[in-house]
Amino acid sequence: MNNLPLVSIMIPNRNHSRYLGQCIESALSQTYRPIDIVVLDNCSDDDSIETASRYIDRGVRLCKNPLNIINASYDVLVALTESDYLMLLCADDLIKPGFVERCVSVMEEHPRVGYVHCERDYMDASGNITDLDPFYSCSFISPGESALPIYLLTDVAQPSQCLFRRTVFERALRYETEFDHANADKDLWFKLSLFSDYAYLRTKLALIRIHEARETTARFESFFHPLAIYLSLHHQVALGMVQGHHNVLDRLPKAQRRLASESVQVAISFLRDGKRVLARRYLLFARIVDEGIVADDRYQLADAVCNDSARDPEADLPGADDMFVRRTRSYDPPRGFKVLDS
Repeated sequence: MNNLPLVSIMIPNRNHSRYLGQCIESALSQTYRPIDIVVLDNCSDDDSIETASRYIDRGVRLCKNPLNIINASYDVLVALTESDYLMLLCADDLIKPGFVERCVSVMEEHPRVGYVHCERDYMDASGNITDLDPFYSCSFISPGESALPIYLLTDVAQPSQCLFRRTVFERALRYETEFDHANADKDLWFKLSLFSDYAYLRTKLALIRIHEARETTARFESFFHPLAIYLSLHHQVALGMVQGHHNVLDRLPKAQRRLASESVQVAISFLRDGKRVLARRYLLFARIVDEGIVADDRYQLADAVCNDSARDPEADLPGADDMFVRRTRSYDPPRGFKVLDS
């Protein structure tokens, strides 16, 4: 008799019929059982429902929202499950067959671990894969407190790279979905770290899709996203301080400098698109977040182009960073880590 804990793979979908079948297949191909796969369609107007329906006779549950509820889909999916472990698998991403088995094995062996990240590679809309350097130099378990400052600075993993324990998830007050969709995963990793240990697997068990449809242009144009990140940083610092984790406060200035630098890059992108008003807004925001950004060469160049209509942004400004350029990564694990076998 199989007495292993139930795992739910939750797949929110909105108009990703092109990729949805592959995504569901990757969930069905898991070597681990028992497994519960739930697809929640967020009022798609493509043939996503027809695609997902083909898997009902293989045990996949399909639910349909009559309205596009955007981020609230996460909360609905969790309410539809009763499993011990959960993961949010984006409808355009894939997981390899051993993903769930490996993550559950770590958490069953180490009850204090509340969530596990595996490694990833990127793939484009056509399925071409870009090999990425792993974020950390080894597989490990670390105290949650040690991982907290990292999430102020960077996004270690996408949702499709993580399996988490329901009990810790409930204690961490779930996803912060009403605030900022693009920041919801990093916010969750932070809150899980407040209440549990963290495990990282250097093994590449996920493929993350990067394509034009996932761009957050509207969020940048409305100025909602940078404000949300700024408020999230200070909210996370407050949460950490309440728990006595002063290391998050120490990292706040560096986190604000990073946000200011990212805002300058957004301003440059808007300048290249001929949107000077938006560019000025982001440059001003960068100065408010971190006054020292004015000494940055990119800031000075963007500011000069922004204030001189005779200059050609296409000729004078650098292009946007290419997501598919391989970056060198292999950081040391957080303090107090214990090495895991990969």
